[in-house]
Order: sequence, then structure tokens, then C-alpha cells
Amino acid sequence: MENIFSRIVRVSIYLLVFLLPLFWLPFTFEVFEFNKQYLLFFLVSLGFWAWLAKMIISDKEIRWRRTPLDLPVLIFLGVAIFSAIFSVDKTSSLFGFYGRFSDGLIGLLSLGALFFLITNNVRYREIRSLQEIESQKRKIKVTVQGKSRDSERHSEVGPPTVGVTISGVIKTFFWSVFFVILLTYLSIFGAFQTIFRNIGGGWQILAQRSFNPVAGSMEGLAVFLSVVMVFLVGMILKGGQKSKFRNFSLWVLLLASFGLLVIFNILTTWWILALGLAALTGFSIAKRVFRANVNKLLLPIFLIVVAVAFLAFPPTRNIQLVQYPVELRLAQGVSWRIAGGSATDSWKNGFLGSGIGTYSYDFAKFKSARFNQSLFWQIRFDRPTNHFAEIFGTMGFLGLLSYLFLLWTFGKNSWNRLREKLKKKETVIGSLALLFSLAALVFGQWFYYQNTVLAFSFWALLGLASVSLFSQADRGPSSVKSFSFKDFPELSLVFSVILIGLGLAIAGMYYWAGRIYLADVYSRAAQREARVENLERAVFFNPYQGQYKILLARAYLIEVNREVVKPAAEQDSVRIQLMTAKAIDQARRATEGAPHWVASWETLGMVYRDIQLWAKGAIEWGIKSFEKALEFEPQNPVFHTELGKLYLLSGDNDKAREGFEKAISLKEDYIEAQIQIVFLIETQENLKGAVRKMEELAERWPLSSEVLFQLGRLYFNDDRLDEAITQFQRVIALVSNHSNAHYSLGLAYQRKGQTNLAISEFEKVLELNPGNQDVEAKLRELIRSKE
Repeated sequence: MENIFSRIVRVSIYLLVFLLPLFWLPFTFEVFEFNKQYLLFFLVSLGFWAWLAKMIISDKEIRWRRTPLDLPVLIFLGVAIFSAIFSVDKTSSLFGFYGRFSDGLIGLLSLGALFFLITNNVRYREIRSLQEIESQKRKIKVTVQGKSRDSERHSEVGPPTVGVTISGVIKTFFWSVFFVILLTYLSIFGAFQTIFRNIGGGWQILAQRSFNPVAGSMEGLAVFLSVVMVFLVGMILKGGQKSKFRNFSLWVLLLASFGLLVIFNILTTWWILALGLAALTGFSIAKRVFRANVNKLLLPIFLIVVAVAFLAFPPTRNIQLVQYPVELRLAQGVSWRIAGGSATDSWKNGFLGSGIGTYSYDFAKFKSARFNQSLFWQIRFDRPTNHFAEIFGTMGFLGLLSYLFLLWTFGKNSWNRLREKLKKKETVIGSLALLFSLAALVFGQWFYYQNTVLAFSFWALLGLASVSLFSQADRGPSSVKSFSFKDFPELSLVFSVILIGLGLAIAGMYYWAGRIYLADVYSRAAQREARVENLERAVFFNPYQGQYKILLARAYLIEVNREVVKPAAEQDSVRIQLMTAKAIDQARRATEGAPHWVASWETLGMVYRDIQLWAKGAIEWGIKSFEKALEFEPQNPVFHTELGKLYLLSGDNDKAREGFEKAISLKEDYIEAQIQIVFLIETQENLKGAVRKMEELAERWPLSSEVLFQLGRLYFNDDRLDEAITQFQRVIALVSNHSNAHYSLGLAYQRKGQTNLAISEFEKVLELNPGNQDVEAKLRELIRSKE
């Protein structure tokens, strides 16, 4: 029985280390993070339960290998739990924000469980046989309370796990890195393009030259590889490998990783590499670690010089070896300002933040009006550039302090342990590779957000470094605490019941995880076919995800719009009413499930705006919805403009003007708000004033088809036909299939008596809008007038 549970633990750890950097599936909306989170949760929960089962069922003893990090890790996880409980968006806090997925509580708890799984089951050295295990176990003499001094002296004995060693985990990790690098090179040089170009579904992503299995961007891969390079340098410096092939393979991985960093040439990765290697080199020189062969340090020094050279001469896009899509990220200052705005918004936010996984909420609510002047002002960023800023904003001061306390505890105890070993002239080189690759990861957290692979690497290295530094056989601040059931068989029964309950709970979570996964499969399928039907299935299988309800509400609205543009005789009024009611229902459900999510209120406002022609009271409800959206994104000029439009329709010109002017104050070059001001002037029976204002806009934005079209329309209404025709022609020159411009140009020609030209324009409109009865009637009228 023990072997079965031990094997499950061993296989879970090794599979996780090997598969996570490589794992992705093409069946879901997001193919990388979503699937990696599933793999992480499944293997960690399975391994964690097997570890408990091994102790309770096989060993009849609870055994815990303590490290100095146990309490800081538990404190950080505890703060995260409370942050999720009091979150503004509990769904995002639990599962991660939709589209990102790696920032949720379940993922973080899985990583915390992984840490304890590693510290209690991975050994510094391998125990070769069961006889050796029994020999080691006999050295532990503990009381029921686990206070035996002998157990303190033999801390390395720990749980007698066969085969799970630091070296084994590292070898498995490097094999995974090898395949990551291989797949990336094949992708960069187009090996997959001919194979997967014509294959449908998510497999087409393999045809992209930017494909890599680690992350959805080359930046994410490059950050990962910069940390791997620090790790590889540490392992090469360690030396002493018995296998020449093993030494050779380390150099191959190092050179291949370096080659990719040169190809990508991303500043962030050179900073991480330079800082990580500088820390390793500086410590080695200060403590004379390589005094017997100081020339070994030439390798990290050379790489530091190369990294500094790349930093001194920043990359230029047009001279990069391979062109790839650049990931959009917030500036450091913006990331921290938004986090600070969240953390100082209320007492609750000060302590616990807005909730783990809710940076999108923070960004929408606390971004400044200055952000509207950027090219990417319409993007709602769901992640900062800086991981510490994310913790500060979403988990508050307690979250940031608990995380810094975790890092400080690890650094302090690692320093003390290394100093102690160096005084006794013991080797520390193996531990240095783990320690400073972890340091490189922490540096990386300052420059880049955490995706699943980077977060996994951090917690896995934290666990391995703890085993290496604090759990060796001789001594250390850790110890094995043991609690035997032999004298208290009743406790064995209690813990067995707890184990069964935990197993059933995990099985239940697997069931719901299956439903959630299936929902996302249907959501992706809706992008290709049967949009409404697939989204309805997605909502059925996962009724807690507001994004599906938003998409479904918009899908219903599209169906309504398709129906109302049909000729009156062909319209299905029952279907229009049904689809309208369903769109409102799903949008309302989205706001009820995520009342602080701006996208849900935006969608509800859009629905009411689009149905106001045939739905009584829609304007008032639309106004309320956009006002609610503004509570969660007050600097959005679009919402102020939409409010102004609805007020204009309701006849409240003063509030309409107020909305338009507020939008312009937030984004002075927002053309839609500027045009709406002109409409407002026009409704006040000031056509001449409207024309003058629109002429000013046309001078400012001469390439805006909407501005030119509206200027032509105003000229037409002012009976300035030649000028109107000129503007409509300019619009068509910019947008050849602009149906309204062709139609209006036809009307202008008709009014001037140029029948042939009018017929030509209406025929073009009919080509763009087949079956349009109004256009067909116009054509018949013009043809009859010629006869």
C-alpha cells in the first residue's frame, strides 16, 4: 500500500515538473494558462492526497518536515484566502480573471500545496533501498508529541520517500526545458507552418512563428529562459558530474537558451539575466566559493558583460532577427499608481486589497484620465507589469507585507545556512544554483507579471531550495515532527474519516472542474459555429462565469438586429421579443453574478440602447446601466458619450451636453463625442451652427469617414448639394463599401436631377444590402422617371 501512494506522489511531482512548461490544449478559449492551471490543480491535489493517505493508512503516523518557511507560506496563503472572501469579484478571485486564469486563489493554493509536497517528499539525496529506509527510521525516536531530541538531530530522515530527489527533479525539469526550446526553434523557423496552416480549430496556433508552449507571448518565454540560464550557469559551476553527456547537455541547453534570448532581444530578460548572475558572481567572490578554481567565474562574468551590452544598445524592431508580436504591458509607474489607488480606496482595501485576481477591476476604476491619451486607451488591462504591484493592489498591505516577509525569511535563513556551511568548508555550490535562480525569478517579478509557468517555477524552486538548505542530514533549523497512531488507534479512525472526506471533496472538485472545462470548450466553439446554441451550453455548464452570459447577451442582441433589418413583411415579431427578453435576462444575470464588473453593466447598457426603439422604458434602464458602469470605470469617455446619447433621445439636452463635454474633457480627440455635440446643436434648430462646428471637425480630422459623412449630410440638409456630393465622394474614396455614403450620394444626385448617376449609386447600395426594399423602390422610381 505504501508503494502505491509513494508512486503516486513521485509520479505527480515528476509529471508536473516535466509537463507544465510544455502543456497546452487547443480546445478552450485560452489554450495556455487555462490548461496549465488544470494540470497544476489535478496533479498537486492527487499528489497531496496520496501523501496524506501514505501517512494515515500506511505509516499510521503523521510526519511533517518543518522548514523556516512554513509559517510565512501559511500566512501568505491565509491573507489570500481572506482577500478572496472579501473580494469585489469572488468568481475571478477563486478561478482567476477570465482570459488570464493564473491569478486565482485555487491556483495559488495549489502552488502552496506543491511547496509542502516538495519539502516533505523530495529528498536531498536518494535512499537506495528499503533496508536503508528502515535503518534510517530506527534512528528516529519520537514521543506522541513529537518532541524527541533525536528526531531533531536526524532531520533529513523525514518521510521515507523512495526516488524523489532534488537531482531527479532537476533532471526532469531540464528535459522539459529541452523540449520547450526545441519546439520554439521549430516554430521560429517555420517548421510547423506547412503542417498546421490548413488545420482548423486551435491547432492553427502552431502555424504562428511566435508559438511557444510556455506562454502566449515571446516575452513570457524569454523571462522563463533568462531564469533557466541562471540555473544552468549554477549547475555548470557546480561541476562534478560523473556523466560527460550530462555536462555536455547543460552547455547545449545554455547555448540554445542564449540563442533564443538574442533572437528575442527583450530588455527585460537582459535585466533579469544580468541581476541574477551578478548576485551569483558577487556572492561567490565575496565568500570565495571558487577559490580553488576562480576561472570558473569567467562564464557568468562573460554573460553579464553580454547582457549589459544588450542593455546599453536597446533593441530596434527593424533589425531583430525574427519579428514577433509585441506584448502590450503597462508601464511600471502606471502599474503602481493603479495598485496604490486600490490599496488606499478603503480600509478593507488597505488591509486585503480589492481581492486576489481582480486587477482588471483596479485598472478600470483607478486608471487616470491621462491614460486616455495613449494609443491603447480602449484596452482594459487585467495585469500589471510588476508582480509586487499586483499583490499590493489586489491583496492590500497585508498581502504585500506577508509576501515580503516570506522572501525576507527565506533570504535571512539561506544566508545564515550558507555562512554556517562555508565556515565548516562544506560545499554550497549545488544550493547556490537553486538559490540564485530563485533570486532571478524574484527580480523577474519586478519586471514581469506572473504566468502559470513562472509562478510554478517560483514555488517549486522555493521548495527545492528549502530541501537543499534546511533539510540535510546533518543539521539545520528544520526538524521532523512525528505523531504516531499506534498508542491512539481512535485517532487513526478520525484521520481516516478526514482523509475520505478530503478525497470525496477533491472528487467533487474534479466533477465541477470537468463542467467548467466543458463550458469553455463550448465557448470556443461558439466563435466558429452555432454561436447562440454553444454559448447557451457554456452558460448551462458554468453558470458562475459572467463572461459567458455577456457573450450570450450580445449574441441574442445580434439575432435581434438581424431580424429587425429584414423587410417588415419578413420580420418575426415573436422572435424579436423572445431574443430581446433573453438578451436583457442574460445581461442582468451577468450584473447580478458580478455586480462590480464593468463589462457586465456595459453590456446591459448596450442591450437597452439598441432596443430602445421598440422596448418601452429601455432608455431609462440604459441610463441607469451606463451610470452604474461609470462607478467602476469613471474615466471612460465612451460611457459618458453613451449616456449623453440616451439623454439626447429622452429630450434632456442639458444632461446630454454635460455627458458629451465630460467625454471630451477626458479625451479631447474622441471624435464620437465631438460629433454628438454637433447633433445636439442640430436638434436645437441651429443648422448653420452645426455646419460650422462640423467643418471645424473636418479640418481637424480630414481622414475621418464619419466626420466627412456627417458634414455631407449637413450640407445636404442645408441644400448645399455640390458640397454634399464632394464630401460623400471623399467618404467613398476612404471607405469604398460605405453603404450610407453611396445612398446619400444617390439622394443628392436624384435631387440635382442626375438620374443615371443616382441609379448607379443605388445599385451599389443594393449590392451591399441585397433585398433592401427601400433601395429597390428608389431604383424602380428612378427607372420609371427616365421612361
